[in-house]
Amino acid sequence: MTFFPMGASGQLLGLSAATWQLLDQIGILWANLAMMATLIGGPLAWLRRDRIRRWLRRNRFPDAGQAVAEGARWPAWVFTVSRGAVPRWLIEQQRPRAVGLVATDQSWQTALELATVARAQGAEVLGPQRLDDPDDPADVRDEVARLIGKLRRQGHERIAVDVTGGKTTMSLGAFMAAEEAACDTLYVSADYDEALKRPRMDTARLRCISCPPRS
Repeated sequence: MTFFPMGASGQLLGLSAATWQLLDQIGILWANLAMMATLIGGPLAWLRRDRIRRWLRRNRFPDAGQAVAEGARWPAWVFTVSRGAVPRWLIEQQRPRAVGLVATDQSWQTALELATVARAQGAEVLGPQRLDDPDDPADVRDEVARLIGKLRRQGHERIAVDVTGGKTTMSLGAFMAAEEAACDTLYVSADYDEALKRPRMDTARLRCISCPPRS
């Protein structure tokens, strides 16, 4: 008993033997193409596995702007340094095990002071890294990426990048480095004291810009 009609020639669906032979050859061709794609694509996918993984896990910023939960801690931090009040506050609040600093010529002394504060609390300090061109986001990205790489090699997996301080180009460069490395990007919001010309750290709140998903 058959469920498909047979033609007068005895071929399935009434198609000719030549037609079935053509379809068979097309099927073989597709199978060979699929095998070639697997043989070529497999090694390429392996070589580019980190890029593919980042694409599959790409961040859509669901937590942007949200206040960080009370008690949330990051064991390692990277700071773009301008003034010292915000990073000093974060170091004192977070008490990280490691701190990386990126500074300009103008903020170099502040960065050295922050390094002293961090070491006094038992943190290992990387840097300061001096920026050749703080107006170049690519330069900032590279310096921040180097610090993130060093922290990772030391065993720090959860790393926060603070982009509160520095020029806009510094914040952009640091953000790019953090995204590429799947690190959390955060900033501090605070009221500003016009009389004293500095942020009021008693109003400071830590907020998330980007907290990429983790496997």
